Amino acid sequence: MITSSHKDQRGAILVTAMLLLLVLTIIGITAAQMTRMQERMAGNLRDQNLAFQGAEAGLRDAEELIRSRAALPDTCVEAPCLFWARSTLANVPAQDQEWWDDNSTELEADGDRSSAAHDMAELDSDPQFVIESLGLADPLGTVTVGEGPPGGRDFYQITARSTGGSGSATTVLRTTYARRF
Repeated sequence: MITSSHKDQRGAILVTAMLLLLVLTIIGITAAQMTRMQERMAGNLRDQNLAFQGAEAGLRDAEELIRSRAALPDTCVEAPCLFWARSTLANVPAQDQEWWDDNSTELEADGDRSSAAHDMAELDSDPQFVIESLGLADPLGTVTVGEGPPGGRDFYQITARSTGGSGSATTVLRTTYARRF
């Protein structure tokens, strides 16, 4: 025996279920898009972090290169050049990749400057650096010509550049390093 209330419904449950399914589908698609966006942001952050670490390694390699010198290094004004003369380079951080390839020194993690091996496998390319001599600073005025070693320090400006693992993130760092010879 069929009652009149069952006869009058005529698919109301089906319409309600379809609307709920539509709402749940929209929520699911939105959640998937947000997850994908978060994964991309995390990947970009990792790439940027790798570029920063590479540039930092380039700075440390340049500092070690200066520290390992027994005597004051000679400077030069044109590539190839390891120690650039003061005021020779203009706006180093803004230079493009081609300029860096022509005028910089590549990181050598093993200290062997003759090796062309890729030292940092996580990066798209090895970090590069430029060392510019800023000259002798003698704040106490103890430099007297012909009377032994100077009392000041030689200052160097080091600029390092690195790309991340994908090559799309680039970091440029600059520091000043002092050494007494």
